[in-house]
Amino acid sequence: MTAVERFLNYIKIDTTSDSSKERTPSTEGQNTLAKYLVEELAEMGITNENDIKNIVFDQEYGYLYVRVLGNSDLPSIGFVAHLDTSESASGKNIRPKIIENYDGEDIKLNEFTKLSPDTYPDLKNHIGKTLITTDGTTLLGADDKAGIAEIMQMLEYYSKTDEKHGEIIVCFTPDEEIGRGTSHIDYSIFNPKFAYTVDGSSLGEISYENFNAATATITIEGVPTHTGSAKGIMENSLKAALDIDLFLPDDEVPERTEGYQGFFHLQKITGTVAKTQMTYLLRDFEKELLEQRVEELEKVIETIRTEYNDIPIKLDVTYSYNNMYEIIKEHPELIDRTKKVMKENDIAPITKPIRGGTDGVDISFNGIPCPNLGTGGHNFHSVYEYIAVEDIEQTTNLLISIVKEFSKDNNKQMTK
Repeated sequence: MTAVERFLNYIKIDTTSDSSKERTPSTEGQNTLAKYLVEELAEMGITNENDIKNIVFDQEYGYLYVRVLGNSDLPSIGFVAHLDTSESASGKNIRPKIIENYDGEDIKLNEFTKLSPDTYPDLKNHIGKTLITTDGTTLLGADDKAGIAEIMQMLEYYSKTDEKHGEIIVCFTPDEEIGRGTSHIDYSIFNPKFAYTVDGSSLGEISYENFNAATATITIEGVPTHTGSAKGIMENSLKAALDIDLFLPDDEVPERTEGYQGFFHLQKITGTVAKTQMTYLLRDFEKELLEQRVEELEKVIETIRTEYNDIPIKLDVTYSYNNMYEIIKEHPELIDRTKKVMKENDIAPITKPIRGGTDGVDISFNGIPCPNLGTGGHNFHSVYEYIAVEDIEQTTNLLISIVKEFSKDNNKQMTK
């Protein structure tokens, strides 16, 4: 079975996570996929024998751990992908379309929806390739079932070869899309010297920097009264909330920033004249800049409080995750050698910061340096998602080659 065939099988299983559910995994489909993977692993010959647990399925939390024992004294290497797909578009009844020898023109997904290089110019980089798209009604699931398929194909290669290699440890996580991917990882099982999440986008993408993140909740207490006699009395908390947002930089928002630019993102606002609550996501690649955003928000709130006759305005800030570069920068050889392998596989390395979080953040801060690699997929979380067959194949070969690189005797220095 090829990685592409695996991918097309995996997307038949609806694994959409559900943020309204408190349990992990949040949906049963993720367990269904995990159990399906166990069956595939058995077909490869990866099973539990002689008290050696090569497969561990955590039935309480839905994590699947896979181990291919090394055949030499070399550093262990880990790979991570997630079982769930995003809530942003349906993951049920996915009907993929295969576009052979793509010609660079619009792709008609259905009567009402087209995938156009005018909107998604990266399509032009895939002329001549075979594309897998959606039918315009669901997402495709390349995020992250392409990553799972590529890892599974790599596992099959190393389960059948006599080539020298270190131990390979894989973790398939649940509920990554709703921020719980690493909540219950058992690090006594997943304990490689270093690892990769295979959860990025373009072929050749390597990411080892991400946002520092905080969530700011602002609660405004207004002064309600009858509108007929409101003059000089009423203080409208809704208007105060709108003014807070107006005072913040209008060009420092997600829709107007890119690369290393941080932002304020008004995620939610609910309220009445009497009481309004706002939720902002604050993001920056440097901790100092994130703290400056908090300070700027405090100053704006103080200004608005004064303008609204000192009504109560409360700010609560919760810090979510840090930039994994703090850890990765101590292991430059990891990035250098990964890029070297890419070039040897005729893949141009694309160093790209993650404008969000990743499972690799928590994994890195738990002592396992863990950059993120692209799967080859594009337009994640939407009905315009697509991936090229050739990019799945190349990424699979890249994973195999990464293991080969770190199976060389001169790479023993890659230790904790």
